[in-house]
This record gives sequence, C-alpha cells and structure tokens, in this order.
Amino acid sequence: PPPSSPPPPPPSPPTLSPTSPPTLTPLPPTATTLSDPQMSAGNSATFARRFLAKVTDGKSSTFGKSKKKTSPWVSAKVALENRQPISSVTVTPDTKNKPSKTKKYLKGFEIWVGKKAGEKGVKCGGPFAWSEIKKGPVTAPCEAAKSKHRYVTVI
Repeated sequence: PPPSSPPPPPPSPPTLSPTSPPTLTPLPPTATTLSDPQMSAGNSATFARRFLAKVTDGKSSTFGKSKKKTSPWVSAKVALENRQPISSVTVTPDTKNKPSKTKKYLKGFEIWVGKKAGEKGVKCGGPFAWSEIKKGPVTAPCEAAKSKHRYVTVI
C-alpha cells in the first residue's frame, strides 16, 4: 500500500492585536425583543405599552415616567433565542437633554430578572449611584440568571 500523507497541521489560534478598552453599548434592536410590559399598581396596561415604546425607541428626546410615586417598577418579557438565560441588562439614561429628571427618576435604580413581571428573582445590579448613571449606559451582568428568568424588572 502507498504511504499515507501526514494530517494537516492544526489551525493556529487567532492573533489578538491591542485595542481600545471596550465600550458599553445597547444591544441592537434585533438581538432582543421585549414584550408584555407591566408596571407597578396604578399604571394601566395601555400606559405600560406606551412607556415601553418610549423607553426603547432609541431617541434621547423621549423618556418614560411612572405614574406611581412610591416603589415604582417596570417589567418586560425578554425573548432570547434557544431559551438562553439573560446575560446582562443595559439601561441607557438620557443625561444630555434632561439630566435633572434623569437623576430624579433613576438615582438608586436596581435591575432584577424573574419568572414573572415585578418579581425580584435574581438581582443583576444596583442600586446605581448618580456618579455611575451620568456616565452613560449602565450594564449589569446577570450571571446567576437561569433560562426560566424571562422578565427584566427595573425598580
């Protein structure tokens, strides 16, 4: 029998070139779909849908504000491919057009994931200080989230 040729060498690992530090940016709209918005008592389903539309429209000229003054929260169901757990949540505050309102409404906010709207199943981050919020997008890792945690709640 003829001699066999040796197997090809394994592919070399990719080379990494120095880059600038990573920047925090929101996920593209097609990466995550939010649905079933719900809010703390005193806010109708219609109000919750309008609120979600405002806070996810990508425009810095719009913002959402709850009608409830005490212990307000907003939740939305996250649709991810293959039932993967939520890995992180990014909140992008408008610190340019309405910084005083942003500070008033977001100072000390927390991010949670849970099995249903409003549930505090796994804390991803917070309370966030104004010094963190005013720098721009705030990303909280949700390392302990499971695939059953489909709702993100911001308190």
